[in-house]
Amino acid sequence: LLKKPTRQPLSRLASRVLYYRRGSSSTMVGLQTMPAAAAEEPPRQTCNSASGESWAEDLEARTCVATGPEAPSKPPHVCGGSTGLLPTLSAQQRRLRLKTTLAAMSLDAIPGLYVGSSTWVDFMNKTVPPGMSSWLAPGVTQPAVFIVTGLCIYFPLLAYLLRRKKMAVQMLGVLATLGVAFPLSIAVTAGGGGFWVQYVGAALGGVGLVAAQFVEKIIAIQWWALTGESATGAAWMGGSVGVWSLAFTLGSAWLCHGLGLEYAMYILAVIIFLATLFPLWLAYTGELQAPLPETMCASANSASVSGHGQGKAVERSAFAMRSLLCSLTFWQLAFHFMAFFFFGFGMKQLLSPIFQATYGVTYLESAYLAAVVLAIYAAVRSGLPLLTRRLPLTPVCAGLMAFSAILYACFPAIVRHLPVWWLLLAKTLTGASFAGASTLRNLLALELYGAAGLADVLPLLEVGVGVGKFVGPMAGYFIYLADTDDGIGGGDHSSYNPFF
Repeated sequence: LLKKPTRQPLSRLASRVLYYRRGSSSTMVGLQTMPAAAAEEPPRQTCNSASGESWAEDLEARTCVATGPEAPSKPPHVCGGSTGLLPTLSAQQRRLRLKTTLAAMSLDAIPGLYVGSSTWVDFMNKTVPPGMSSWLAPGVTQPAVFIVTGLCIYFPLLAYLLRRKKMAVQMLGVLATLGVAFPLSIAVTAGGGGFWVQYVGAALGGVGLVAAQFVEKIIAIQWWALTGESATGAAWMGGSVGVWSLAFTLGSAWLCHGLGLEYAMYILAVIIFLATLFPLWLAYTGELQAPLPETMCASANSASVSGHGQGKAVERSAFAMRSLLCSLTFWQLAFHFMAFFFFGFGMKQLLSPIFQATYGVTYLESAYLAAVVLAIYAAVRSGLPLLTRRLPLTPVCAGLMAFSAILYACFPAIVRHLPVWWLLLAKTLTGASFAGASTLRNLLALELYGAAGLADVLPLLEVGVGVGKFVGPMAGYFIYLADTDDGIGGGDHSSYNPFF
């Protein structure tokens, strides 16, 4: 455009409203105004700079600005030159964001079922056939298979397929239905259908877990990040997981106590299936989709200019696996993601058994105590992200981990000298700390890598989450088994002290 003076000046072209055609209707992408000073100097980066062309040549090659009634057939995909004004969503985009958010909250039933599984542990451990070692402990090893296959294998694989466009986003709504295999296989095993069936079902259900978390942690957050409201989106998602966890903790306890493990798991499988129907419908109608890349670029630029994010860390170029794996920032995040969930889920999945072992309370009493902890957990997951609008993320996350470390060090003394209500208070505080850390970690990744890079980076960071969730509960329960006299439970009140 700069080479041909017969055309309009670049400063006027850049200030036009850009449209693109989608189907039979024209949809406004956004209004990007560029002052004359910015037009004179090309931005430093473009979203598609791999060709090596200059910014002006690249813009001329890929952008067609409408001068008549017709709109260009494709939006410009340029990062840079933002004025700091966040894009305004059209009515259609707002509807898509709402439906995606509701779909994510429905799919949160799958991770919520896992978080609320502490009331199954003793029932599942009783399904070990005679003659087999009690150290198989399906109450902790079967969920561990569910988590490690999902987060360490399927999550990076799905991210790769989506990045290479080998799979559409709508397919996630279909794959989420496989989460039914997690509780269904437990029901089959409890009914005498084979001890190893539950592990096959756990591996298959991991696909459903990953599909659900991809929609919740990436796609839904990307929609909210477009308007700078990622904290609000994280609050909705966090509160949803907390509510599902609380409901499944109480529901599982009542069902297992009243109907037995087999029928309880069949009922939970039906609930999970019903929760996947709305996302499945959105996938069928094509409304389960991520924001367009150019809109995420505009949002990232606006956030970096206005000071809402760390613009220097936002990835604007093509995703490079090698450079990411050589980054110290990535490995620091991966370690802390693993650490959050090693202690957090180790305590969360053993919530009910810990109350029973340390204070000798009944099964239902332990379930009610666990429900109190999870109620605060749900409240913090939904409330803390809203507070981080005025607080820096990194010091908050570090402070939460230090606070948890001090309280865990006090647990043995609480069990030895104080009544159960003091342990309930301490576990409520550590549960709230873990809830905050597990919710803020996604915002931390978003702050460092931007909305456009979240889909590439978060699946790799989730491998660390999978390792923490895999090792934490098993380490805690095996420490408990090693401390008992006969190896099958029934140790004294200090059995979990080494884990604390």
